[in-house]
Amino acid sequence: MTISRRTFVKYTAGSTMLTLFGFNPKHGIREALAAIPGGTLDPVGVAKFQTPLLVPPVMPKAGTIVQKGGKNIDYYEISMRQITQQILPAGLPATTVWGYGAVASASKNGLLIHNAPSLTIEAQYDRPVRIKWINELKGPNGEFLPHLLPVDPTLHWANPPGGMEGRDTRPTFTSTPASYTGPVPIVTHVHGAVGVGDESDGYAEAWFLPAANNIPAGHATEGTWYDFFADKAATRFGVTWGAGYATFQYPNLGRASADWYHDHTLGMTRLNVYAGPAGFYVIRGGPAGDDAVLDSRFGSLAVLPGPAPRENDKFPPNKTYYEIPIAIQDRSFNADGSLFYPNTREFFDGVTGPYIPDTDISPIWNPEFFGNVMMVNGNTWPFQTVEQRRYRFRLLNGCNSRFLILDFANIPGV
Repeated sequence: MTISRRTFVKYTAGSTMLTLFGFNPKHGIREALAAIPGGTLDPVGVAKFQTPLLVPPVMPKAGTIVQKGGKNIDYYEISMRQITQQILPAGLPATTVWGYGAVASASKNGLLIHNAPSLTIEAQYDRPVRIKWINELKGPNGEFLPHLLPVDPTLHWANPPGGMEGRDTRPTFTSTPASYTGPVPIVTHVHGAVGVGDESDGYAEAWFLPAANNIPAGHATEGTWYDFFADKAATRFGVTWGAGYATFQYPNLGRASADWYHDHTLGMTRLNVYAGPAGFYVIRGGPAGDDAVLDSRFGSLAVLPGPAPRENDKFPPNKTYYEIPIAIQDRSFNADGSLFYPNTREFFDGVTGPYIPDTDISPIWNPEFFGNVMMVNGNTWPFQTVEQRRYRFRLLNGCNSRFLILDFANIPGV
């Protein structure tokens, strides 16, 4: 049985989930309906379970800020860079992506690597974390790098070409524009952060461009709210913001949890996150921390599976982890290994135009996107060798649109 994209969208727009499989009354969800369209790389040709699961290491701290009469602050310097990574199985081409990574470490053993997904930030309840977020989407000669994916400039978006007056607006056009190919704005948001000030929350209109040497004349280099929040951060924390960076502070007042951090730029979040920059932000301790978890059988302190990765662990690790963060994302690829993302609205529902300005339909933006390859912790369909014991999985659905149904396929004892 085959279905059109239009039919697929109809069945997935509401609560019905018919994404990749049909429902068989006897065996449940088993019958493949249709391959989801994507890039020029056929997902059938991507071998499954060839690559060991990457357990994301821990982001190294740049130092500790000791405050008189106040709480000590864990300090990080983290940038976003363009990198090449083996996401597909060995033997297939590598993929150009973006990833966060530390640019400074207080320890000589700190991992100064950029990856997608990025290293895990380990935070303690009620102990502040301060991060200097740096936009390093630049080439070797300091020139800006264009986006890896097609950017629709007809949306209400960051709009750097609009200058100071037109930034963070929906521009008007006299003819249908091509994709935006200028410098890329970023601003980072910790999803799930509690008690964080608005100056540090990754406000979508507080983005900033890289400090590149060829920013086109007339482009706005920061979002509408960047200066306002820069002043507020200076007043609250005594920090300065500058060309290509901003410094945020997180009080970590939320309960122990597995949050995540990702880009949050106005009108570009779907694209920037798809390009790779995201990572876990784990808060430990406090009234809901591991030490507060009781064994319901006896009322005693529970013994939770561990260890988890720790800062300055060897990489690759020389020990086995039993607490494992698992970020699940869907992607599509081209035969050269590059990420695929649609460059026309026609991909979604067959609408070939007319587009803006002759109608209200944007030429590139797609209402939803479903990749046809599953990626876990930065590799397609990896495997994890496990023991017959308990594990603790920190699960994140990092897909753009896809709901996930996770199971163990009725494996006995699991």
